[in-house]
Amino acid sequence: MISLSVLLFASVSYALAGAVQKTLELTWKNGSPDGFEREMIFINNEFPGPLLEINQGDAVEITVVNNMPFNTTIHYHGIDQQHSPWADGVPGLSQRPIQPGANYTYKWSATQYGSYFYHAHSRGQIDDGCYGPIIIHAPRELANPFHMISASDVGVLRKAASDVTPVIISDWRHMTSEKSHALQSVVGVESSVCMDSVLVNGKGQVNCWTREDIDKFTSPAFKPLLEKLGLKITDKGCLPPKLLEAIQGSPANLSTLPPDVFDICTPQDSQKAACIQAPVGKKWVALDFISSAGVQSFGVSIDEHSMWIYAADGNYIEPVEVDALNLSNGDRYSVLVKLDKPAGQYGIRVSSTSDAQLFNTVAVLTYSGNKTTHGGYGNHGGCDVQTLSSTPSINQAGKLIKPSGVFFDPLKIVSFPPQYPLPAPSPDQTVLLDVGIVGKSYQWALNGTMFDNAIDDSAPPLLYRAPPNTNSTNHFTIVTKNDTWVDLIFKMNTFPQPAHPIHKHSNKVFVIGSGQGTFNWTTVAEASAAIPDSFNLVNPPFRDTFETPPALTGPTWLAVRYHVENPGAFLLHCHIQSHVNGGMAMVMLDGVDEWPEVPDDLKN
Repeated sequence: MISLSVLLFASVSYALAGAVQKTLELTWKNGSPDGFEREMIFINNEFPGPLLEINQGDAVEITVVNNMPFNTTIHYHGIDQQHSPWADGVPGLSQRPIQPGANYTYKWSATQYGSYFYHAHSRGQIDDGCYGPIIIHAPRELANPFHMISASDVGVLRKAASDVTPVIISDWRHMTSEKSHALQSVVGVESSVCMDSVLVNGKGQVNCWTREDIDKFTSPAFKPLLEKLGLKITDKGCLPPKLLEAIQGSPANLSTLPPDVFDICTPQDSQKAACIQAPVGKKWVALDFISSAGVQSFGVSIDEHSMWIYAADGNYIEPVEVDALNLSNGDRYSVLVKLDKPAGQYGIRVSSTSDAQLFNTVAVLTYSGNKTTHGGYGNHGGCDVQTLSSTPSINQAGKLIKPSGVFFDPLKIVSFPPQYPLPAPSPDQTVLLDVGIVGKSYQWALNGTMFDNAIDDSAPPLLYRAPPNTNSTNHFTIVTKNDTWVDLIFKMNTFPQPAHPIHKHSNKVFVIGSGQGTFNWTTVAEASAAIPDSFNLVNPPFRDTFETPPALTGPTWLAVRYHVENPGAFLLHCHIQSHVNGGMAMVMLDGVDEWPEVPDDLKN
């Protein structure tokens, strides 16, 4: 185990001549981020974990010390791990799990710039609070799109972006991930979809809606089925477990379900809200909205302020001015906000946009001529939302209040500068992926085969072994060759099912098409010839986390394309924790013809 003297020295981050070394110590103890005490994960005695600030081009070494009573790993979400696949942080694929009392040092190069985050990738530990933000600062000479926001403010905007404040948004459950997973196995339905609160930078309150508001904002897609079964959304704003039982088509042991999981909402409103302090006397503030949520997606807005979205998943885009954005699991959006209102406090509204649950919270953006005691990320002060008088842009269900309001459309993202090669590359391989449950409502699969999470403990990890040369017949491994283009087509043919935020480790992908109805073709070329308006093969969005269209009343599909350029064993999975734990993941053995040799000193 790492010595105490080394830990104390390394816990103070330092960067020398482009080398960054940090230590993250993980501990398991009691905390109460929303006023309810439970066991959870702290990182360097903080929740969320400390901000990792890095410059593009730095050599990064992060030593993770596991002082918890169970195994863990850390994944750097969105970091491509070029030439360092052993640092991807997935147990059984790129490394062995870090056992209690042990440590492992991740070594990688910061080849990218922008907003990222780190989180546990062992079972459901992200639901226990194991996450924190990463900012990789772009070099000054890198081309940026700030002139498209305000030609006269380019220098000011660049300075604001260099001082960006992370805003981590997450859902929170009063039950540990281990207990929650065990419970749904006993009950027989996906009980882990019902959360207790929303947290912003680790702070939140349990807000209980009135029955009038719950009925008012119940999703129209579920109303007919609820009425048919004689059911209502629960007092916690959740889909009732009897509905989940009906969807899965098999009986569940609902009598074993504790009433506080779905039905009882106990308000905890004494907590202070997260308070984001804008720089004193500045004209603009930059925020990185990061979703570390385990289940829910959220609508986000700032009262009386529009937001200029200038980066998505770490990459610059052509800026778009919006009143609200939707933040799915794993998303990162960088925004610039003009501080052109009277000094004061303005609500940051966060409301669930998932049909699984109705709940919300409010944080505060504050700016004035004087310093306050509650600053930006990582400060443990807070604001009192009871005194807010600012006018919101979205309602408590995450919908725009004014018809003239603008909600960000992620399918209209245009990279700055353009990323997609033209002429458009022809795919060398097409993989069709059927998405759906296979049995119980918490058992999810791609192509009908549940991912076996027991691979976490496999020895040696897949990256340490020689890979196969062709695709496996087990339906949960995809094999590719280096320097090829691969199309992944997700087909949601069973319904109802929610949108799935899919994360591809190592590679960003181009989101080239989506649509309603059944995907009846075998390739993108066939489909785009038949329905050209459903595809963008000129300047498609470039993402590392992308969302499938929800299939609530009929089939839907999504097509993405990526370039294999970093050989290694990587994971493709839904970022909803109950879905990936329930089997919705695939191993991708990328570039098997140029398989990397893991240096002995980087194995664990």
